Amino acid sequence: MSTIEALQGQENPEGIHAVVLDSIRHYGFERFIISGLPDPGMDVRPFVLLSGWDEEWYARYTSLGYVHFDPVARHCFATTLPFDWSSAPYDAEADLPARRVMDEARDFGMDEGFCVPVHLEGGMQGVVSLVGRTDWLDEKHRLELHMLALYAHGRLRFLNTLSRTQPRRAITRREAEVLKWVANGKTASEIAEITGLSARTVNQHCENAQRRLGTNNRLHTVVEAIRHKLITL
Repeated sequence: MSTIEALQGQENPEGIHAVVLDSIRHYGFERFIISGLPDPGMDVRPFVLLSGWDEEWYARYTSLGYVHFDPVARHCFATTLPFDWSSAPYDAEADLPARRVMDEARDFGMDEGFCVPVHLEGGMQGVVSLVGRTDWLDEKHRLELHMLALYAHGRLRFLNTLSRTQPRRAITRREAEVLKWVANGKTASEIAEITGLSARTVNQHCENAQRRLGTNNRLHTVVEAIRHKLITL
């Protein structure tokens, strides 16, 4: 309950990230993602509320549309109850895209996890997915994680709604161009080659955009820029 109270007191995603990470570490988890789930063919990035994933894996997963092949994400549409990733059904022999997602996730140390589906008004779907071992979790732990996930998702949605009523924050044309390439998984050196800038200048544009948008890392900056429609993909 103290964790839920702490979540309710947060006024920005950074604060929620800190509370969630501190809490899930007590259960053996180190990484997580909180998101909505898009309809088939839609880009997942505007739906992501908060990512604590490895940045390289996040960029690959989102840019390649893995959410539409991921057995864990797909299973959220079929159940209202939390489940272990290993419980998400798929045919490893016949469903090659799903097997690819799971194999690549394993390469990033994401072979086990705990997932909480979030069913929203109007038929919208959401998810809170935690990365780590689950074999030692008892029913009490699972209930606590279920509650934590629902409150964190709800608080982020509330803050997201508030932000839409606030004036849109601006970034420069060059910052938007650089962030667009970052969103497509390009490194600073690759962006420098594409744009004709130096890698140092590319990094400076990213830092300037981060400062303007009030974000705490490059990934969060891209998410905010997409969410505020400052860049298009």
